[in-house]
Amino acid sequence: MRALITTTPFLSHLWDVVPLGWALRSAGHDVRVAALPNITEDIVATSLTAMPAGPLFDTTLVPDWSGQDDGLLPFASTTARLGGLLAHGLAGKLDDFPPDLVVHEPLDLAGPIIAQLAGVPAVHVSCGPPYAPRAVQALAKAAASVRRRQGWPAEVPPPALIVDVCPPSYADPDRRLAGPHQPMRFVPYNGPGAVPDWLREPADRPRVCVTMGTGAAGHPLLSRIAAALASLDVEVVVPARPDVAAQVAEAVPAARVVEWLPLKLLLAAGCDLVVHHGGPGTALTALSYGVPQLTVHVHDHPAAGEHYINSRLLKACGASIGLSGRAMTDQDIVDAVRALMTESGYRAAAGAMAAEIRAMPSPAATVEVLERLVGQAQEQIQTPYQTQALDQTQALSQIQTGRATRPVEA
Repeated sequence: MRALITTTPFLSHLWDVVPLGWALRSAGHDVRVAALPNITEDIVATSLTAMPAGPLFDTTLVPDWSGQDDGLLPFASTTARLGGLLAHGLAGKLDDFPPDLVVHEPLDLAGPIIAQLAGVPAVHVSCGPPYAPRAVQALAKAAASVRRRQGWPAEVPPPALIVDVCPPSYADPDRRLAGPHQPMRFVPYNGPGAVPDWLREPADRPRVCVTMGTGAAGHPLLSRIAAALASLDVEVVVPARPDVAAQVAEAVPAARVVEWLPLKLLLAAGCDLVVHHGGPGTALTALSYGVPQLTVHVHDHPAAGEHYINSRLLKACGASIGLSGRAMTDQDIVDAVRALMTESGYRAAAGAMAAEIRAMPSPAATVEVLERLVGQAQEQIQTPYQTQALDQTQALSQIQTGRATRPVEA
């Protein structure tokens, strides 16, 4: 089986699809990960095969959506452009790698287009709870506009399957995506790395990790949070992007600042608390290891997307405390950390969530489901479905020959 995995050119979104990519390859399938060339080296670093397509894109042009109406539409429009660039770039490469299956992460809009044009199943792999409904609607509207301009089908059908990594107690029933669901255990992957010598030694104090993810929005809070924790008898570890690590280390010399240490390595060695921005990868990684969490809302608007949703769900399951990055005081940070480390209920709730995650089907088991899905799709070749598939193949041929489209403007 040839499996094409598509992703937006952002590290955390690539990391979401890596465990399933590994499982597909381990089962003997031919796996390619397609993205704009921005992250080709990062894909190669996962040991999966990269399939770069489309032009380099200045990702700093992607506007930061802070949950406000004037930020959502530009964010959705730029995300749709990213999807259009990747879809157009991929269309000319599918003769070399005609997929039997397309797997995509939630923000990628190219995967569903390519699956439709190739007449193969599209599988949506979640990275956590679904986006807020207004974000989903804005993305769909922006994507439809790109498809119209390119002469592609006006509507993209829903995914053939939704692979859901959220454990039962972490689900958001009000935002459940429509369609068949396959639960899959969340397997933490936070990029490649090596275990440093200091991490092999037992910690002599409680260890607190402070991270604001791979994006830039929360980085101004790193130094402030780490400095506030200096009054406690804890070891503060700050995995930071290389471009901000030196700044944080200079501002908070008492903290251990490291560059790009994968979070799972730190948590596997033993960590008592994670302070973070509410990103789904960070939240689920910490839950996988049964670690309580303090979430700091970089954006305080209730509809500010996945980070706020994750913070709310973490609090609902009893594993975290949430603070406002704008309104909190240093004393609020200290009080929340002290409560999370001394009140046993938070760790018990986090441990219960870890048990739920362990009980979910593995990525290997999910591959068996995908194999059956592809087999059923291929059996429909002699049915009326063939007409639809042929129409899509004809449209794909037109795109590949350049008769039905023009490149999306970068």
